[in-house]
Amino acid sequence: MNLEIIWYRRLDSVILFILISFFILSLVFIYSSQQTGQYGTQNFAMKQGINYMIGFLILIFVAKLDIDQIERIAWPSYIALFFIIVVLSYSPKSIAYPVLGAKRWFMIPYVGSIQPSEFFKIALILVVARIISKHNTVYIFRTFRSDLLLIGKILLISIPPSLFVYQQPDTGMVLLYFIAIGSMLYLSGINKKILASFFITFSLFLGLLVYLYFLQPDVIYNQLIPLLKPHQQERIIGWLNPTGNYNQAYQAKKSLLAVGSGGVFGKGLLEGKVYIPEKHTDFIFATIAEEGGFILASIVVTLFFLLIYRIVISGYYSETSFGTYICAGVAFSLTAQIFQNIGMVIGIMPVKGISLPFLTYGGSSLFSNMIIMGIILSIRKTFGLYMFSKKSECS
Repeated sequence: MNLEIIWYRRLDSVILFILISFFILSLVFIYSSQQTGQYGTQNFAMKQGINYMIGFLILIFVAKLDIDQIERIAWPSYIALFFIIVVLSYSPKSIAYPVLGAKRWFMIPYVGSIQPSEFFKIALILVVARIISKHNTVYIFRTFRSDLLLIGKILLISIPPSLFVYQQPDTGMVLLYFIAIGSMLYLSGINKKILASFFITFSLFLGLLVYLYFLQPDVIYNQLIPLLKPHQQERIIGWLNPTGNYNQAYQAKKSLLAVGSGGVFGKGLLEGKVYIPEKHTDFIFATIAEEGGFILASIVVTLFFLLIYRIVISGYYSETSFGTYICAGVAFSLTAQIFQNIGMVIGIMPVKGISLPFLTYGGSSLFSNMIIMGIILSIRKTFGLYMFSKKSECS
């Protein structure tokens, strides 16, 4: 009994408070979003409530693991989920029906849809963290060659599954994979000249795109955009020129209208009148801003900042480099995901199928994020072999 009390008290109460706050906000605004005629009699709020109950059970189970147990399941999880992603690519429509041209989900009777790429993100972060940790143990004295070897190892295990996920297509998820990997590499002690070369290359590429957009737009519209998949072309065109492409920019313009019409204090709960297709999913923030206004939207953003801060602090005080790298990958990937989702709602980013963590309706996204937070809580409580460490706990 005493051990159970000790375990419970070592959990991060701030993270738990934030998750409970997101639980309430998610249910309230999914319920509000589904009041329009497009949803019929479907009760997504009730389904999300069930998802959250399952999610909290998953979180508790994972949080009770110690960091050594989590490290041991890294490779088995990676192998199993990579295999499942490959199977998904070749599965018939009867069990993997494409939705809006994307084949990302298994359709399981009486259970619903499962998106393997969401869970693979966790496995990839764990494996990369383990590789970096083991590599640094072997190569105590870093050299340019050892750093290139580390990059080679990581590319070898990240590129093949990323190609399968990209073909689903799910470009946004692939970007999240590499943002997490990049953040872990940065903290690994790798030669900064190597990272600088990647950053300079990316900056030059981005600068070239900006130059072409302003000075030679025909190259963008007639040569580069046609290289993308049809749904990607529509989203990019709608983002670059929303005025001249009403159909492509429909969701983005409606979400911007919803956010702007909310004003400072919002229209009030259940008073959202702006129609946005499937607003209970990736555009849930538009409902929050419309009905809760700038005040509630700012509170939500602040909660996300606080959550990321707690993750960073947990990584800083972690007793193992493995835990530190995990926290870095999670913090940066979550930050990128939140920025992309809110950015597309307010029009500063192109529309992509990326959920708003903990608020968007959906089982796979919520379950995977609850697993991630369970891992963070496990790292935070410094359980197992590190229980009697003299290192001070994070505040």
